[in-house]
Amino acid sequence: MAKRQYDNGEIIIHWDSDLCTHAGVCWHMLPKVFRPSERPWVRMEFATTAELINMIEKCPSGALKYELKAEQ
Repeated sequence: MAKRQYDNGEIIIHWDSDLCTHAGVCWHMLPKVFRPSERPWVRMEFATTAELINMIEKCPSGALKYELKAEQ
């Protein structure tokens, strides 16, 4: 399907729809950020970078990954 990127200036979130199992961890942990029924479905402005990293590290499928902008 698709790989998408979302950027808030501090962090880039990478989402790979082929890996996503729709376990729901993302939208249960950060429902204001991850809104599967909306487009774009990731609204990074509703969480801090630390909150985003914490949630992404709990993604069971590995479909969500991140990189810090300072690391580029």
